[in-house]
Amino acid sequence: MLGRSRYAEYGQHTQRLSIKMASGGRERYFIGGRSVAVDDDNYLLLNDGRTYGSLIHAEREVESFSIFFRPGLLGEVLAELSVPPPRALETSEPVGVPSVEFDERLFPHDGTVTPVMRYLRHHILAGVDDEQWYEEQLHVLAERLLATQGRVAGDALRIASVRASTRREILRRLALAVDLVNSCYERDIGLADMAAAACMSRYHFLRLFRQVHELTPMQFLYRKRILAASRLVARGGMRMQDVAACVGFASRATFYRQWRRWKVAPANP
Repeated sequence: MLGRSRYAEYGQHTQRLSIKMASGGRERYFIGGRSVAVDDDNYLLLNDGRTYGSLIHAEREVESFSIFFRPGLLGEVLAELSVPPPRALETSEPVGVPSVEFDERLFPHDGTVTPVMRYLRHHILAGVDDEQWYEEQLHVLAERLLATQGRVAGDALRIASVRASTRREILRRLALAVDLVNSCYERDIGLADMAAAACMSRYHFLRLFRQVHELTPMQFLYRKRILAASRLVARGGMRMQDVAACVGFASRATFYRQWRRWKVAPANP
């Protein structure tokens, strides 16, 4: 599904496993009592059978792009990936297709999933209407999604914890704080707010966040604000002090310091 709009609202509905992207602004999704905003920096992954709503409300047109997977496709691909080459010659269909559940959160654009999504978008815009070709591309995308989840699991290994289940739970809670930053970066949020989103004390949250992301929570927040600011500057028509306020910087000095830190080319104030 691909479209552009300044205002679009979809009520709560249940859908298949899907990937959500947005460009030129934000699309906010309402999932299980919380909201997350998809923008140019990330994509959202929602599991099969998830009920959610969404909203675009912007001054400029926002492009919304979603890919939906048929039920069972990810399980089929996972089963096929687990079959060693000699056995792959013996059968044409996987046996015992597993169910697949992903972490439902925002993921930064990467070199694995994002290129396939953009490739599909390009062909949709070009008017390609070939069901078999799209089915093939969805298999490629499914394999890359599974690879990405493997890397997410690898992030948990950085956490010094005695049990794998504890590491997974810590990673899940940290993801809630990351979603808060990506969805509400323009608000006056700080370490206490992020720790509360993760249901942790500030000390433990800071320590664990830094282990996983190799940045402090505030560095992560400032980087996100600068990424958003750079897009506003590229559009033109705004003074730098207005850009700073729009992305959440109360101090122009802090804004310029962070602008230099993240190596964004300076513009005329």
